[in-house]
Amino acid sequence: MQITEIVQKRRRVSTTDLANETFCSISTLRRDLIYLEKQGLIRRERGEVILNTFNTAEQNIWLREKQHLDEKKSLAKIARDFIGPGMCIYLDSSSTVFQLCKYIKNIDNLIVVTNSLNVANTLAANGNDTIRTFITSGEIQHNSCSVLNSEFENPIINYFNIDLAFCSASGIDQTSVYESNMNQAFSKKSIIDKSKETILLVDKSKFFKTSFFKMNTLTKYKVIISDALPVDPISQTVKENDIEWISSNYLH
Repeated sequence: MQITEIVQKRRRVSTTDLANETFCSISTLRRDLIYLEKQGLIRRERGEVILNTFNTAEQNIWLREKQHLDEKKSLAKIARDFIGPGMCIYLDSSSTVFQLCKYIKNIDNLIVVTNSLNVANTLAANGNDTIRTFITSGEIQHNSCSVLNSEFENPIINYFNIDLAFCSASGIDQTSVYESNMNQAFSKKSIIDKSKETILLVDKSKFFKTSFFKMNTLTKYKVIISDALPVDPISQTVKENDIEWISSNYLH
């Protein structure tokens, strides 16, 4: 969405300038801004639109899947190399991990556990006949197309021996990995704790973005795939803890 791209870049912009730059009428722009404000992405003050850089609202999947799309595809393409026939993997409900679907749809005898309605539907429609897909139980979150369960133990997870969990996050810094939604953080953490290994997919726009909910420490992830090399002080944590960091922009 052009509006979010402008606001993310400028941080603060007048409503008049935003209407001119997007070629929208004020009435059309107002409807879009009301929607974005409900999502917790912006706030409106005295004729200005201001980016919310620290909030607890989980961004709508419709917006997320359009942002940094090329970067997300490049991360997913690298992540595919970690997956082989017969493995049991977990795919979270992030728009980044969703891009893995097209790369794994022809891998034989995969068992895929997910809390993403989009992942489940895509693999059911396009995956080969040997892929078995299981979706976790819980409440459907309409903004994210996630199935979240924070009120009681998710029983299906206890029956799987997950080789690899693939997750993204709303932000990272030198100590922690963050989620903007508490239930989402709890859901992912329960999977990560039960998986043999977790691979984090995170583009550089998430560097040094924090939220109230710490999902895990950065050291919990043995492999991190990004579109850029880590910068200090993140790079120091990566080096000290022997985390494998793979950057799509530095592969030959």
